[in-house]
Amino acid sequence: MTENLEGQTCWIAVDWGSTHLRVWAVNASGQVIAQDYSDQGLNNIQENGFERALLDLVEPWLNTGRVTQAVACGVVGARQGWCESAYQETPCYPLQAAQFTKVSCEDKRLAVTIVAGVMQAHPVDIMRGEETQIAGFLSAQSDFNGVVCLPGTHAKWS
Repeated sequence: MTENLEGQTCWIAVDWGSTHLRVWAVNASGQVIAQDYSDQGLNNIQENGFERALLDLVEPWLNTGRVTQAVACGVVGARQGWCESAYQETPCYPLQAAQFTKVSCEDKRLAVTIVAGVMQAHPVDIMRGEETQIAGFLSAQSDFNGVVCLPGTHAKWS
């Protein structure tokens, strides 16, 4: 069971992949105060089940009387996801709020936006989720000058 963090959660980070849904509660100081995950990745979601799958994990973190923002990345923004979010073309700056796609939620305590993925024309490649991880790494390592590898089912090099 997810810990009750009502009144402590400022916003929620969401990484929604093909096989797993991962969430983090973030407080006003920018610290992660809780995290959870489920096997409700894109491959396991029933039609129109995205909001319910997210609420199953984050409902105890939501604040009564105010809206909590959830920022999601990954395949949740793909054509077959919750809501398609158009790719940004490289080169681009990461995490531009204007590129986020708003999702309609029935639960009025929750506002969800999806971060656009990144696409490269030559050679053809795409990222959905990894671009957000890379942006987070670079914001914490501002003097980094090298190559980043994100291993996994679809390893990405940047």
